[in-house]
This record gives sequence, C-alpha cells and structure tokens, in this order.
Amino acid sequence: MALVVVSAAMLLHSCGGGRSYMFIPHSVSSASAVTVENLNLSKGDYDVLKTVTESASVVCEYKNSEIIITDGDGNFSYVFKNDGLTKGWSLERFSGMASFGYFTADHESTLTVVPSPQEFARRVAMSRIIETARDYNADGVIEPVTITKVENLSHNKVEYTTTVSAKLIIIKTTN
Repeated sequence: MALVVVSAAMLLHSCGGGRSYMFIPHSVSSASAVTVENLNLSKGDYDVLKTVTESASVVCEYKNSEIIITDGDGNFSYVFKNDGLTKGWSLERFSGMASFGYFTADHESTLTVVPSPQEFARRVAMSRIIETARDYNADGVIEPVTITKVENLSHNKVEYTTTVSAKLIIIKTTN
C-alpha cells in the first residue's frame, strides 16, 4: 500500500513539474458583439436602446516573486507566485471572485496562464457591459469600444483602468 502511495505521489509530482498554466477561479459572461454591417439587418429591423459605458480598475503590485492583482472596488484579490524553478507561476491564494465578460468574437473558455492585469480590467469592464445589457433586456451589443489607461502608482504598483462603451440593441421580431 505504501508503495502505491509513494508511486502516485511521484507521478503527480512529475506531471506538475514545469507547468506554466493554472486554473484561475472566475465567473464568465458573454455577449455577441458585431458591427452593424455584419448584422445584415436594415435600419428598421432593430432599435438602439442607448449607448452605455462601464469601467473597471485593477491594481497590480509586484512583491519579490509575487504578483497581487486587486480590483478597485474590493471585490477580488488574486496572488500569483513564481517559484522560479519547477512550477513557474501558480495561484497562491485569492479572495472574492472576478466576474469576467467576453464578447463572443474574443471568447476564451478558461484562463490557463497568469493573466495580465490589463486583461483583468478589460474582462471585468466587459462583464459590467453585459450585465447592463441584461438589465435593459437588450438582445446584444454593437460596435463596442475599449480603452485602457495605465497609471504608475509607485515603484511596484500599477493601476489599469479599462472603459468599455457599446450600443445596446433590441432586434424587432416579425409577427
């Protein structure tokens, strides 16, 4: 029995060596985002409800072999650690949960590498746009525009702020 446990432990350890990927706990929302031309609809086939804008900020702090990514609203904090030898980057600990949004054209089903703080800010802002579309009972968003600004807060802290604007539409149905 002890031999089986030792063999299994060695096998698991050998499988984990040198990995550069990990599972990052997060929730995912998605929405179709296309240009008006790609909809193949006439002007009377849909209504633009309104243009909405949402923003998200994250702060990235570099401490020795750790990267700490937290959002400006205090909803989540992720600490990634690099052991520098065998495992590479791994998720050391987290609190809260990031809610990421994807427009279907750029959807990634899972995050398997240490994401950039800019990507965190971008995905959280997209999630907020998608939640707003749901709140307005929109069928989708068109022509999204994404802008990210970066501010150096100190020698080891950087803030990324992403703003996403999009038009919410409702597609008219025929009876």
